[in-house]
This record gives sequence, C-alpha cells and structure tokens, in this order.
Amino acid sequence: MEIQTHLPSFVRILGQVAIIVYAYSGVIRTVERGALKSLAVGLLFGLGGILSMSDPILLAPGILHDGRSILLVLAPLYSGPLGTVVAAVMMAVFRLAIGGIGAVGGSASILIVALTGYLLTLLPRQWLGSGWKQSALFGFSTMTSLVVLLFLPSQLAWELLVSATLPVTIVNILGVILLSDLLQRERYRVGIQRALENEASVDPLTKLPNRRVLQREGDRCSKEAGSRRTPFSIIMLDIDHFKKINDTWGHSCGDTVLAKVADVIRRTVRKTDVAARYGGEEIVVLLPNTDENAAMIVAEKIRRDIEAADLAFDRDIIHVTVSIGIACSNEPTTDFKYVLEAADKALYRAKAGGRNRVELSAAA
Repeated sequence: MEIQTHLPSFVRILGQVAIIVYAYSGVIRTVERGALKSLAVGLLFGLGGILSMSDPILLAPGILHDGRSILLVLAPLYSGPLGTVVAAVMMAVFRLAIGGIGAVGGSASILIVALTGYLLTLLPRQWLGSGWKQSALFGFSTMTSLVVLLFLPSQLAWELLVSATLPVTIVNILGVILLSDLLQRERYRVGIQRALENEASVDPLTKLPNRRVLQREGDRCSKEAGSRRTPFSIIMLDIDHFKKINDTWGHSCGDTVLAKVADVIRRTVRKTDVAARYGGEEIVVLLPNTDENAAMIVAEKIRRDIEAADLAFDRDIIHVTVSIGIACSNEPTTDFKYVLEAADKALYRAKAGGRNRVELSAAA
C-alpha cells in the first residue's frame, strides 16, 4: 500500500485537528483546573477519536486507519490520567460497536496506546526533551497500535505489516507533531490571556479584586435584588490611624499591613463574597444574598479577627484595628451605588464614634 493512499487520511486528520484545537481552547478557558478540567478534556479527546473512527480509511475489510492513536497518545499530556481513561474507554467501546475483524484488536490497541502515552509522561523531563522532539517521541510510540496485528489472521497481518506500517506511522507522527504544537500554542495563548485578565482585575498589592470587579458584581447583585427581591449587603472598612503607621514605620510597612489585613478578610468571608480594594486603605466586602443582621455578624467577625491578628513587619509585631460601615439593599433603594454610599456614611459614623467599631447605615 503506497503512502499516497494515506494522503486523504492525513487531510481528514487536519480537519479533525482544527476542531479539537478549537474545542480545547474553549474547554481550558471555561474550566481552569482540577478533575473537572481533566474530565472535560478527556471527553473532548474521546469524542475526537469517535469522530475520526466514523470517517476512516479502510486498510482491509474491518480494519480501520484513523486519527484515534494521535489523540490517545497525547491525552495524558493534556488531560491527565482521569481524562486518558475517559478517552480510551469511549474510543474502545465505540470501536467494538463498529465491529469487523479488527474490532477486538483495535480496542486492545486503543488501551495500549493510551497506556504507552501515560508511561511516557512518567519519564524524566530531560529524557522526553521538548518541542518537536517530544512530539516525535510520542508519535513513534503510536506504533504500539500495531498490536492489532496479533488479533488478525497471520496472512492478513503480514500483508498489513509490510504495506501499511510505514505510511500509517508517518501519518501518525506528523499528526502528533501538528496537534501537539497547536495545543501547546493554544494553552500558552490562553494562559497569557488569563494572566492579562487577572492583572486587569486584581489589585497588585492586596491581591484582592479591584473596583472594576466590585462594580460589576455589585450591579449584578443590584439587578437580582430588584427582580428577585434577593438582598445584598455591603461592608466598607477603613484601617484606623493608617497615616500614623506610614509616618512611624514607613510606607513599606503600611503596604505590608494593608496586604495582611486583606489576607485576614479573605480568610473570613465566604467564597461567594467579593472583597475588593476600594482605594487607599479602604476595603469593601460585597455580600450577596445577605441581610443586614447576617452582615453585622460578618463585620464583627472581621473586626475582631483583625484586632487579634499579629501583623509582622521585619522584626516588629503591629496591631491594627478597623472601623466598619454596613448597608443593606432594603428600601428605599436596591441600587448598588446608593447602598455603597450608605455604607460609606456608616463608616464615617464609626470613625467619628471612636473607631474600632461597626455601624449600621440608618438608611438600610
């Protein structure tokens, strides 16, 4: 069998690669990490293998050549063990469902290629190399799919070994190199994009969201409060005598204190809450689906935790307190802007009333 016979197979693989890369980009943008990401990428690779097996090159009746091995051997790199198992099982079941003389051997080769790809990921990185060298190594490893020949009649197996081994190996190696390069580029691009988005939305000192994120989430809570009558509350706090800290220990100390106060708040609030740096030494905490009584409990806990915290700077231990104002989206308005202003007024009263205290907005 001539290599030219497999050109249509390689062209088909190019189209399938484009679909996989496009879908992979969507998955890693949507799911950042963890088992869910591995599962999602594994499902994607499994569906890609099924798509490839649905439009194969027939080497002989019941013997298919497609791009499944390309996806399988790369699955461990991009989806981890969980995703690899998912992809391999999906492809093996589908290959058995297609049937034919190569069904059992094809399913066995799917599992072996997946295992080979996983074992390669366990090798030291310096052995694997990088770039096209690594991709070529994974491409050569797809030759383990030739195990299918062991399940075929000897005469047919020999004919396929002689006529199809070279072209199939070349197509697989080229396919692995191409797909791996595109997936690496896409992963890098999405990583850069995510880093830029994070930089644009996170305060570099406190690592808290900035005012832009607070405004967006506040508008969302305001909309829900108006349509579903779901209350939200705002806690606005200010570090007491912050100027004195800067004057006594310097602005570097002030920055350290602000960052550590942000850490205390981050540990205290829920994951659904939004603690954001509002400006200077002011931090605002947006509490979705929270009435004023629950907000008061959270605010008091924040105040006590900050007061009790030992904030280390160089060899000094600094203790600070905060003044806190609270407002809730009760009548007369649910607009985020006005609730924020009400919390600001309550904060002013807390500072005027002696500091290190919590005040509830009179308008809430």
